[in-house]
Amino acid sequence: MNRITDDDPATRGQQLWVMFTLAIFLVAILNYYAMVREPDIIEMKDLIEYKNEVVKVEGEIISWREDPWNSGDWETHVIVSDGTDVVEARWSRPAEIPPIGTNVVITGKVMEFEGNIYMTAVGSGAMEWDEEDLPDIVRLSILDVALDPEQYVDEIITLTGYIGESIPPDEMFISADLRDHPSYGNAEHQIKLNIRSKVGSWIESSSKVQVTGTISYNQRDMNWVMSVQGPEILVDRNHPVDIIRLNWGEESTWSYQSGNLVEIAGYVTIGEQWQLRGPGGVMICLKPSSSDIAEHANSSLHNEFRDVQGRLMWSEADSSWCVDSSEGTPTGNLINSEDMIDLLALLSGDPIRLIEEPDTRYTINAFVRYAIEPSVQDVSGWLVDKIDYRGQTRIYATFPAQTSTQWIEAGQAITANVSVTWDDTNMAIRLLIHDYQLGDAPEPKNLLWDEGASQWGYSRSQVVNIPGIAVEDDAGDWWLQRDGTNQSIRLSPNNNTIIGIDSFHSGYSHTWNGRLMEVQDSELVATVYHLINADVVDTDGDGLSDNLESLYGTNPYNPDTDGDGITDREDNDTYPDY
Repeated sequence: MNRITDDDPATRGQQLWVMFTLAIFLVAILNYYAMVREPDIIEMKDLIEYKNEVVKVEGEIISWREDPWNSGDWETHVIVSDGTDVVEARWSRPAEIPPIGTNVVITGKVMEFEGNIYMTAVGSGAMEWDEEDLPDIVRLSILDVALDPEQYVDEIITLTGYIGESIPPDEMFISADLRDHPSYGNAEHQIKLNIRSKVGSWIESSSKVQVTGTISYNQRDMNWVMSVQGPEILVDRNHPVDIIRLNWGEESTWSYQSGNLVEIAGYVTIGEQWQLRGPGGVMICLKPSSSDIAEHANSSLHNEFRDVQGRLMWSEADSSWCVDSSEGTPTGNLINSEDMIDLLALLSGDPIRLIEEPDTRYTINAFVRYAIEPSVQDVSGWLVDKIDYRGQTRIYATFPAQTSTQWIEAGQAITANVSVTWDDTNMAIRLLIHDYQLGDAPEPKNLLWDEGASQWGYSRSQVVNIPGIAVEDDAGDWWLQRDGTNQSIRLSPNNNTIIGIDSFHSGYSHTWNGRLMEVQDSELVATVYHLINADVVDTDGDGLSDNLESLYGTNPYNPDTDGDGITDREDNDTYPDY
């Protein structure tokens, strides 16, 4: 040491070189340690103290977004929470993101910008997790959540349902409804979805999807909301989606279908722009695909009557609605190349042509809009192209007299042989139905007393299910009374099969099935509801209602629950007295 520190001029240069070498060696050791040492896991609330340092944080993924700036960068922003605090990690060149709710450890550099603290992470190894860190995902139905949403607040849940709106591929934040039926009018329950991050491809309205996420109560709108990640939405591509047919006379309603796949018929006109001409000369613009343009080059489409399918978009440049074939349409073509044009398309796009050919017969597949009572005379009704009332194409029709007592139910599918005529009285086109075949009748609607009389009006003349107790008054008339209240409607039991008013069922509340009619009450001078041809719901036909079997603990889908060869009703004497 003396040789290093003495002041001998002869050795001073050597001493300096030795000290310099030692310093370089120490710096190299410190740099190597800084590179290979394992960063500390720190609490999120202390991140401000580690600015510009590489650290680790541990928490649960609550949200993430791919390419948040829409710049095409390979970057994902992940938000994690330790239960109290949250931090955003901006992850470049990321690996696969685990499900929402996964407990992860993120390694990154702590950054600060204008008072905001975040982390930057690079590479697939920046996020770590093990199998035991993955969340337990609960598969539920929408009904399960509707019955008791608070039970699932802290759970990661998976729901399957039908999306209520078309979802564009590149929207970063968007809301939609998830329903338990593809038709809005037939859906019993729905929940609002908050979708974060781009879904990547169009998801069509009424698509069957599976979503995974968390639910929370939205205090502002006073409803329950489910938060999901767009890329994690699974779409059942085998499930057919509803494509709305636009009516030329209802342009004021087209905005409800903006962004959706639509069909519309008319005459194609091609000049500087492609357009579609409807009745009365109304025009909308068309955005053809390259195959449409090629077809026109081979065989002119100008002034041809065609059925067009595409996505309805508003064009700011043209200040007009446009049907666009480039926005994720199923075929990629705007023009339907088939020679056969649907009758409803002809009725919409060129009605005069049909009126001028009254002897021509057509086959139409449609649905009955309102229930039709058996009659020995011709009766009028409506046919629609879809069950959901939104976007329906409707046409007036005359049904021939029936020789049976069979009702034609609302929503029932029908295949009919028809001709087209003009109705002078109603100043409208009418279909004359010459013969028809009916599909299966739809399931009865479940009505709730809380819905009220006005809501029940939409189900008049239809077969419905209503819960209640059968009560007989002093005059011998029957009433269906809401359990625990004085609310009631008239009841006419089905005398051929009635079990709901026998000794087994008397005094209990059951689900009654019958046809809901609106009738005049001369005593009350009012219109009242009347459930006719009614009986309790007995799914397995063993003579016990489904509600009573639930009380007894027997299976409502098996007439002989215990398999002893005796029906559940005959076994009734072994059950407790309720």
